[in-house]
Amino acid sequence: MLKWVGILLILTGTGGLGLRMANELDLRIRELQTLQQIVLLLNGEIRHLHRPLPEAFRSAGERTGEPFRDFLLRTATDLEQRNGRSARLIWERNLKNCAGELHLTEPDLRALDELGGMLGCLDVKQQLGALAYYQENLNRALADAAEDAKNRKKLYRYLGILSGVAVVIFIL
Repeated sequence: MLKWVGILLILTGTGGLGLRMANELDLRIRELQTLQQIVLLLNGEIRHLHRPLPEAFRSAGERTGEPFRDFLLRTATDLEQRNGRSARLIWERNLKNCAGELHLTEPDLRALDELGGMLGCLDVKQQLGALAYYQENLNRALADAAEDAKNRKKLYRYLGILSGVAVVIFIL
């Protein structure tokens, strides 16, 4: 009886690991979609309402969910206070603090970091151009993530179960 409980626990654990890995792919897609919404919000705030970056970030943060909400609100507050720090440094520091909560890949984070550097030191026209450029890259990353998820989700689920079966066979 105890042997069967152990087998069930192994299969449940490895199957759950496979499901978790598949879920990570979906979380990345959701975060990329949220970034698309943030870019649209920032674009509207800057282009149509002529808001400075701290106000644009605050407004976007108030209309965005986690994990980006805190990032945008903290960045807005830090930009208002500055304390001798550049906008790029503020963005970079807040992104590093937030990166642990995100499911984005390293290239996704690098692109987001570059966006912050461009937004902080350009005029309005160039900021809008930087947002448009980032939006294009984001669309490409989202399409790649969707294709990657389509290909890998089933694989992760099967590997989770099959690795559990392999461990059970090895133990028996």
